Amino acid sequence: MDRISVKFVSHLKLVGTSIAASVLVLSACAPLPPGGEASNASNATHAQAPNAASATAPTPQLPGNGTAQPASGPLGEQHIAIGGGNGYRTEIVVTPPKQVCDLNAFTDGIQYGYAYTWNRLVTEQARDPDKHAGSPQPQFDPSSIQLQDEQYRIVWNGNQRVNACASDGYLIGRIVGTHRAYVDLKGGST
Repeated sequence: MDRISVKFVSHLKLVGTSIAASVLVLSACAPLPPGGEASNASNATHAQAPNAASATAPTPQLPGNGTAQPASGPLGEQHIAIGGGNGYRTEIVVTPPKQVCDLNAFTDGIQYGYAYTWNRLVTEQARDPDKHAGSPQPQFDPSSIQLQDEQYRIVWNGNQRVNACASDGYLIGRIVGTHRAYVDLKGGST
Protein backbone atom coordinates (compact mmCIF):
# COMPACT_ATOMS: atom_id res chain seq x y z
CA MET A 1 0.00 0.00 0.00
CA ASP A 2 1.22 3.46 -0.71
CA ARG A 3 1.73 6.07 1.98
CA ILE A 4 -1.60 7.80 1.35
CA SER A 5 -3.56 4.58 1.68
CA VAL A 6 -1.80 3.61 4.89
CA LYS A 7 -2.42 7.04 6.38
CA PHE A 8 -6.08 6.97 5.32
CA VAL A 9 -6.64 3.48 6.73
CA SER A 10 -4.96 4.36 10.02
CA HIS A 11 -7.11 7.51 10.28
CA LEU A 12 -10.26 5.51 9.60
CA LYS A 13 -9.28 2.97 12.27
CA LEU A 14 -8.72 5.76 14.80
CA VAL A 15 -12.04 7.44 14.04
CA GLY A 16 -13.84 4.10 13.97
CA THR A 17 -12.33 3.06 17.29
CA SER A 18 -13.29 6.38 18.88
CA ILE A 19 -16.86 6.18 17.67
CA ALA A 20 -17.16 2.50 18.64
CA ALA A 21 -15.88 3.22 22.15
CA SER A 22 -18.32 6.11 22.53
CA VAL A 23 -21.20 3.98 21.34
CA LEU A 24 -20.31 1.20 23.75
CA VAL A 25 -20.06 3.60 26.69
CA LEU A 26 -23.47 5.06 26.02
CA SER A 27 -25.24 2.04 24.55
CA ALA A 28 -27.18 1.56 27.78
CA CYS A 29 -27.90 5.28 27.88
CA ALA A 30 -28.83 6.48 24.42
CA PRO A 31 -28.55 5.55 20.77
CA LEU A 32 -26.84 7.81 18.25
CA PRO A 33 -29.12 9.53 15.76
CA PRO A 34 -29.03 8.25 12.19
CA GLY A 35 -25.55 8.80 10.71
CA GLY A 36 -25.39 10.27 7.23
CA GLU A 37 -29.06 11.18 7.16
CA ALA A 38 -28.83 13.24 10.38
CA SER A 39 -28.70 16.48 8.41
CA ASN A 40 -32.00 15.62 6.76
CA ALA A 41 -34.42 16.46 9.54
CA SER A 42 -37.32 14.68 7.89
CA ASN A 43 -35.41 11.40 8.12
CA ALA A 44 -34.22 11.96 11.68
CA THR A 45 -35.61 9.31 13.97
CA HIS A 46 -34.29 7.63 17.05
CA ALA A 47 -34.25 4.08 18.25
CA GLN A 48 -37.07 2.92 20.48
CA ALA A 49 -35.04 0.31 22.37
CA PRO A 50 -36.30 -0.08 25.93
CA ASN A 51 -33.91 0.17 28.83
CA ALA A 52 -33.96 0.85 32.54
CA ALA A 53 -32.93 4.50 32.15
CA SER A 54 -35.93 5.36 30.02
CA ALA A 55 -38.40 3.38 32.13
CA THR A 56 -38.14 5.95 34.92
CA ALA A 57 -37.69 9.11 32.88
CA PRO A 58 -36.99 12.10 35.11
CA THR A 59 -38.86 15.34 34.66
CA PRO A 60 -37.28 17.21 31.76
CA GLN A 61 -35.51 20.50 32.33
CA LEU A 62 -36.93 23.57 30.63
CA PRO A 63 -35.35 24.40 27.28
CA GLY A 64 -34.45 27.97 26.38
CA ASN A 65 -37.97 28.80 25.21
CA GLY A 66 -39.39 28.09 28.70
CA THR A 67 -41.73 25.26 27.75
CA ALA A 68 -41.40 21.83 29.27
CA GLN A 69 -41.03 18.85 26.99
CA PRO A 70 -43.21 15.80 27.68
CA ALA A 71 -41.51 13.13 29.79
CA SER A 72 -43.19 10.31 27.89
CA GLY A 73 -42.30 11.33 24.33
CA PRO A 74 -39.39 12.52 22.25
CA LEU A 75 -38.10 16.05 22.61
CA GLY A 76 -38.48 16.68 18.89
CA GLU A 77 -36.31 18.35 16.33
CA GLN A 78 -33.86 20.93 17.69
CA HIS A 79 -32.05 23.66 15.75
CA ILE A 80 -28.68 24.20 17.43
CA ALA A 81 -26.43 27.14 16.56
CA ILE A 82 -22.71 26.43 16.74
CA GLY A 83 -19.91 29.00 16.78
CA GLY A 84 -19.30 32.39 18.35
CA GLY A 85 -19.15 35.92 17.03
CA ASN A 86 -15.91 35.30 15.15
CA GLY A 87 -14.99 32.42 12.91
CA TYR A 88 -17.24 29.84 11.34
CA ARG A 89 -20.89 29.61 12.39
CA THR A 90 -23.45 26.99 11.46
CA GLU A 91 -26.74 25.56 12.60
CA ILE A 92 -27.51 21.86 12.74
CA VAL A 93 -30.80 20.06 13.18
CA VAL A 94 -30.88 17.05 15.50
CA THR A 95 -33.51 15.03 17.26
CA PRO A 96 -32.29 14.26 20.79
CA PRO A 97 -32.57 10.63 21.90
CA LYS A 98 -35.52 10.03 24.20
CA GLN A 99 -33.15 9.53 27.15
CA VAL A 100 -32.18 13.23 27.07
CA CYS A 101 -34.03 15.00 29.85
CA ASP A 102 -31.91 18.20 30.05
CA LEU A 103 -32.02 19.93 26.68
CA ASN A 104 -29.69 22.74 27.76
CA ALA A 105 -26.94 20.29 28.76
CA PHE A 106 -27.47 18.31 25.55
CA THR A 107 -27.13 21.52 23.51
CA ASP A 108 -23.92 22.47 25.37
CA GLY A 109 -22.51 19.02 24.63
CA ILE A 110 -23.45 19.22 20.94
CA GLN A 111 -21.86 22.65 20.59
CA TYR A 112 -18.58 21.57 22.18
CA GLY A 113 -18.35 18.16 20.48
CA TYR A 114 -19.18 19.52 17.05
CA ALA A 115 -16.90 22.59 17.08
CA TYR A 116 -13.94 20.82 18.68
CA THR A 117 -14.12 17.85 16.31
CA TRP A 118 -14.63 20.05 13.25
CA ASN A 119 -11.58 22.20 14.05
CA ARG A 120 -9.44 19.13 14.80
CA LEU A 121 -10.36 17.45 11.51
CA VAL A 122 -9.86 20.64 9.47
CA THR A 123 -6.43 21.12 11.08
CA GLU A 124 -5.48 17.51 10.28
CA GLN A 125 -6.54 17.99 6.67
CA ALA A 126 -4.52 21.21 6.37
CA ARG A 127 -1.39 19.46 7.67
CA ASP A 128 -1.67 16.62 5.16
CA PRO A 129 0.38 17.65 2.10
CA ASP A 130 -1.15 14.83 0.05
CA LYS A 131 -4.67 16.28 0.22
CA HIS A 132 -6.06 17.91 -2.89
CA ALA A 133 -5.32 21.60 -3.14
CA GLY A 134 -8.58 23.44 -2.66
CA SER A 135 -9.89 26.18 -0.53
CA PRO A 136 -9.45 25.29 3.14
CA GLN A 137 -12.50 24.55 5.25
CA PRO A 138 -13.53 27.33 7.66
CA GLN A 139 -12.85 26.88 11.38
CA PHE A 140 -14.73 27.83 14.51
CA ASP A 141 -13.22 30.52 16.71
CA PRO A 142 -11.34 28.54 19.40
CA SER A 143 -12.43 31.01 22.09
CA SER A 144 -16.07 30.09 21.39
CA ILE A 145 -15.45 26.38 22.08
CA GLN A 146 -16.36 25.94 25.74
CA LEU A 147 -15.44 22.65 27.46
CA GLN A 148 -17.92 22.27 30.32
CA ASP A 149 -16.84 18.93 31.78
CA GLU A 150 -16.50 20.44 35.24
CA GLN A 151 -19.98 21.97 35.18
CA TYR A 152 -21.53 18.66 34.10
CA ARG A 153 -19.42 16.26 36.14
CA ILE A 154 -21.37 13.60 38.01
CA VAL A 155 -22.39 14.61 41.54
CA TRP A 156 -23.33 11.89 44.02
CA ASN A 157 -25.55 12.17 47.06
CA GLY A 158 -25.07 8.84 48.78
CA ASN A 159 -26.08 6.20 46.25
CA GLN A 160 -27.83 8.57 43.83
CA ARG A 161 -26.60 10.92 41.14
CA VAL A 162 -28.20 14.27 41.83
CA ASN A 163 -27.45 15.65 38.37
CA ALA A 164 -28.09 12.61 36.18
CA CYS A 165 -30.12 14.55 33.61
CA ALA A 166 -27.48 17.23 33.16
CA SER A 167 -24.39 14.98 33.16
CA ASP A 168 -25.94 12.37 30.86
CA GLY A 169 -27.39 15.03 28.54
CA TYR A 170 -24.02 16.75 28.17
CA LEU A 171 -22.16 13.49 27.51
CA ILE A 172 -24.76 12.30 24.99
CA GLY A 173 -24.59 15.72 23.29
CA ARG A 174 -20.80 15.58 23.04
CA ILE A 175 -20.92 12.18 21.39
CA VAL A 176 -23.70 13.17 18.99
CA GLY A 177 -21.88 16.45 18.17
CA THR A 178 -18.59 14.66 17.53
CA HIS A 179 -20.26 12.12 15.28
CA ARG A 180 -22.25 14.75 13.41
CA ALA A 181 -19.19 16.98 12.77
CA TYR A 182 -17.31 14.03 11.32
CA VAL A 183 -20.24 13.08 9.06
CA ASP A 184 -20.83 16.69 7.96
CA LEU A 185 -17.16 17.41 7.22
CA LYS A 186 -16.45 14.16 5.43
CA GLY A 187 -19.72 14.36 3.52
CA GLY A 188 -18.98 17.92 2.44
CA SER A 189 -15.39 17.22 1.35
CA THR A 190 -16.13 14.50 -1.20
